[in-house]
Amino acid sequence: MKGGETCQKTLEAFFGHTTFRPNQEAIIQDLIEGRDVLAVMATGGGKSLCYQLPALILGGLTIVVSPLIALMKDQVDDLMKQGIKAALLTSSQTYDQRKAVEEELKGGRITILYVSPERMSLGSFQVLLKTLHPKLFAIDEAHCISQWGHQFRKDYRGLSVIRDLFPKTPIIALTATATEEVREDIILQLRLRSPRRYAGGFDRDNITYSVVEERKEEHRFRRLVAFISGYRNKSGIVYCRSRKAAADIAEKLQKKHILALPYHAGISGNERSRVQDAFLKGDTRIVCATIAFGMGIDKPDVRFVVHFHPPKDIESFYQESGRAGRDGRPSESLLFYSKQDFEISKRLTEKEYTDTTACSIRLKKLGIMQDWCESSTCRRRRLLSSFGEVYPKARCESCDICLSAPSSPEDQIITGVTSLKGRYGIATAALILSGTSKKFGHDKLPAFGIAGEMPLDEVLSLINALIKENRLEVTENSRLKNAKPKCGKI
Repeated sequence: MKGGETCQKTLEAFFGHTTFRPNQEAIIQDLIEGRDVLAVMATGGGKSLCYQLPALILGGLTIVVSPLIALMKDQVDDLMKQGIKAALLTSSQTYDQRKAVEEELKGGRITILYVSPERMSLGSFQVLLKTLHPKLFAIDEAHCISQWGHQFRKDYRGLSVIRDLFPKTPIIALTATATEEVREDIILQLRLRSPRRYAGGFDRDNITYSVVEERKEEHRFRRLVAFISGYRNKSGIVYCRSRKAAADIAEKLQKKHILALPYHAGISGNERSRVQDAFLKGDTRIVCATIAFGMGIDKPDVRFVVHFHPPKDIESFYQESGRAGRDGRPSESLLFYSKQDFEISKRLTEKEYTDTTACSIRLKKLGIMQDWCESSTCRRRRLLSSFGEVYPKARCESCDICLSAPSSPEDQIITGVTSLKGRYGIATAALILSGTSKKFGHDKLPAFGIAGEMPLDEVLSLINALIKENRLEVTENSRLKNAKPKCGKI
């Protein structure tokens, strides 16, 4: 029997849980029944269980493609402790170690095998796989396959070969961060067959978001020290634009008697492992890092994440800031930025990407990140709208915008109209602000439903009243926007 009762018993026997998290049981059932699945689930949402449990029920071999060797090792160690036969094949293993794993595979003694995308592209490995008849493929960090994704990797493109080799074997693509464009590209590139789509809630309601515009780095550093001082003996991550910045800030924090270490791709593998272990064990409070740090780090009590420089896209920000507060306790995200930061990122992007399409994609994503920093609307609403999720409240009361701004209905309407940037007339704007219209992507706009529970007729009435008060105005082409300040005599 492969129904809900079997899933429940397997969950309890191997994983020690009595209940499933949202979407887990439905995803598992789809895979057992042979369907392809695209699962977009926030970090900590239990993605790995979605393929580990069906691997046990289906029997045979499940292949998991993952981009990070350290993460693979951790997963294999955890599975082995739970009595599940798991292994990995990586380039860091010796010939004898790889040969031993292959013998175990041929003997049917491995249930879950972790491999890199590079190994999946090897002809010799593909020949071996054909003899093993895998029952399931899981593609972790699936956003890496898309040029629209924030961590695009060319080697992920080769994973389309899975469908050629195993046309009837179910595939699950998993990621914690994917916009609608990235989701569609994942389905296209992996050639998923009418996949069931699941998207978990993206709201990390225990995180407070703050953004500070500050051009001078010495001023940023003073603010950083003051901020960290408010988290005595607590752990945090400071993300920096470059290796040099990560090293410099760590050194300056040390001089302030704050336990901090740098982490970036320029230091040796052994040193990176030492820093990671020190952070996990609490031997150092702060890690000053480039984007090289974080993936696969399972430290639930990170109380804050600071971006000393803004990231290049909203997905990176969500993923990096989301490394705070995984234990569910109150945590904080602080981001520094200036227009100069984005000008530098724009120049670096144009220099890095010679392909016109790829460069255009990166610049568009950079623009979205800048808009988020400069926005006057609720940070949480706008962040969630980037992933197609509508925040149900007009104000989150846990971001710098909502905590500093008054909450009168008039201010909510004016804030919403500001974010619409003069693109809509009165009627359409009212439909959007009241959360009435979901056509034409209106429900994906940050202003959607910003009026809270205010009915449509009241929103219309308030808009007209604000027009009469000269706080809003209608342009010559009948578009609604904020009124320009009137200059008068002094």
